Amino acid sequence: MPPPRVRAVVLAAGAGSRFGGRKLEARVGGKAVLQHVLDVLAEAGLADPLVVVAGDGPAGIDWRDADRVPNPDPSRGLSSSLQLGWSWAMARVPPPEAVLLVLGDQPLLRADTVRRMVAEPLDSARPLIATRYTDTAARNPVRIEPEADELVAGGYGDMGLAPSLSEHPELIRFLAADGGNPDIDRQADLAAVAGAMWADRVRGNAAQVARVRETSDDDDHYGPVTQLFRDDPRRAGDEVLEALLRIARPEQRWLDVGAGAGRFAMPLALATREVIAVDPSTAMLDALRAGLVEYSIGNVRAVEGRWPAVASRIGRMPVADHALVAQVGYDVEDIGPFLDALEAAASQGCVAVMRERSPAAAAETFWPAVHGERRVSLPALPDLLDLLAARGTSPEIEWIEHTARTMPSRDAALGFLRRQTWVVPGSAKDLGLQSALDDLLGQPGRLLANGSVRLSPDPTVRDAVVRWHRS
Repeated sequence: MPPPRVRAVVLAAGAGSRFGGRKLEARVGGKAVLQHVLDVLAEAGLADPLVVVAGDGPAGIDWRDADRVPNPDPSRGLSSSLQLGWSWAMARVPPPEAVLLVLGDQPLLRADTVRRMVAEPLDSARPLIATRYTDTAARNPVRIEPEADELVAGGYGDMGLAPSLSEHPELIRFLAADGGNPDIDRQADLAAVAGAMWADRVRGNAAQVARVRETSDDDDHYGPVTQLFRDDPRRAGDEVLEALLRIARPEQRWLDVGAGAGRFAMPLALATREVIAVDPSTAMLDALRAGLVEYSIGNVRAVEGRWPAVASRIGRMPVADHALVAQVGYDVEDIGPFLDALEAAASQGCVAVMRERSPAAAAETFWPAVHGERRVSLPALPDLLDLLAARGTSPEIEWIEHTARTMPSRDAALGFLRRQTWVVPGSAKDLGLQSALDDLLGQPGRLLANGSVRLSPDPTVRDAVVRWHRS
């Protein structure tokens, strides 16, 4: 039996007064709140939703094939938009067999939930289908069949179908769903959703590794490649370093979270009173300590541990004038607490050096050849900027375009790619990786005259030095 004919009605006419206005245009996870909802509906096969809006609707939205219906008086509340959307949907010839009611301020709506609701058979005795989530009391989206017409008409104010769901449990079927689907009502809700989206991508990236990896789960993933992260602390021509040194002052103490082998910690130490270098990798910190000896730098305190768990061992907060994260955080699942601790540690503000795509993205093009599937990308700079905005900060951004970093040799590139594709040397997948690498090196501009290798498709990349202070 084919699934019922269902049309989605998206309620998007609210003023968002508790948010401070224009909440459906607020960006999270790389796009506007409402755009997430419309994109998920399209992904689930409901490509022609009816969207009830105020005026012309939020700005900057790709409406796809949606029909916009203006609510002449949205101040009458959500129920007025529900009733207007219902009447317009049911006026279509032929009318839909059910309407999927969706809220425009729920960007965590999932396509699999929508597909399951659409596929449920009709049942005139129980004409309402609501979602029951494991993590929240939210019940949206709700599928409504024509037999529930009176329940739609009986809604008032901002209550929508809530009274009907409470008063007529015998008319409802519940569809179980994992996670949650929260509304964006306040700025704090947007920050929570931004963190949830970030975490979902990090978990998806890690789950993919767990499913396809050939290598064992080592304790120090970057141990074998520490030398790639060493650099001369007195080097010239590093525009990112120069941007950091323009911020640093001789009397300041800096905290460098994810300091690695000291690529920025050591030159900052030459320009400031002290640097506290935090990293979870024993091998990285050993390389840092070796560099401190080599370059006679004595004002760096190395602390081994993961941020923010290690924060309690460093000292009373704030522990520094500035806190730095350089090419760090892409794979941090609980990004909210990570940033909370970073902001608490720095009296004058935080600095992040981040790329539009994570450094690991250089290996993403090899995943189809090695594993037969696309890599789940980690969050990166656009997601950080959206997250900071959602957290109520207005960061300063300095864009820096520079030559893409190269690997010193084919063997070094292969070692990096093996770690990023999690293959065992000599395996069938490793042979596929080597073949793909050799194909890449046959392209112009990838194998340089000095034998070094450029994995990036572009000869230049853009970093951003992002500064913010959260009061």
